[in-house]
Amino acid sequence: MKLRSILAGLTLSTALAASAHAGIIYAGPSAQLATDTSLPLSFNSSAPTTALSFTLDGYRSLDGHNFYEDDFTLKLNGNVIFEGTFNLGGGSNTSQAVVISSVGGVTLGNPTSNGLVVGFNGGQETFSFASLALNGGLNTLEFHYSSLPQPNHAGFQGLGDEGWGVEKVNVSAVPETSTWAMMILGFAGVGFMAYRRRNGVGMSLRLA
Repeated sequence: MKLRSILAGLTLSTALAASAHAGIIYAGPSAQLATDTSLPLSFNSSAPTTALSFTLDGYRSLDGHNFYEDDFTLKLNGNVIFEGTFNLGGGSNTSQAVVISSVGGVTLGNPTSNGLVVGFNGGQETFSFASLALNGGLNTLEFHYSSLPQPNHAGFQGLGDEGWGVEKVNVSAVPETSTWAMMILGFAGVGFMAYRRRNGVGMSLRLA
């Protein structure tokens, strides 16, 4: 019974230590930003991968796939992990998000249900990435919005017409399955040694 308690406690400690990596790294919401600007966020992690979720805020007439198009880009440690465009108040030629490129198994949501129309009422797009590769130590996310240039598009329009921001940026950096196994086995071994010493349990190894 004592051995079970030791192992259960050590396994729980391992899980709590791993979960300490997870959490909100930026609550926001950020200030309203003009297009053609970036917002960098940095965080530290010892885990090799992370899940990532956040909410993208659009203000007034941030445009989707149309002549006035504004494109959102997200980089992780300098590498593009998502590019796309959404109707967040400025209208679009399609009711769906237009994904230009993506890695990491992203799931998108549009809780404000903007559809096609120009509403000048902003909107939100939610992002959830299943697994992204991290650096050991410091990692940097870079959120960027750009207005597609003239003459094929309208170009920069300014905060009087449209803006953007982010909030609820959450990372969940958890060790890989193999790491979990090694950690639990290691702690189990330590627990068993402590149990042997306390109770005077001996072990013998006989070679054939």
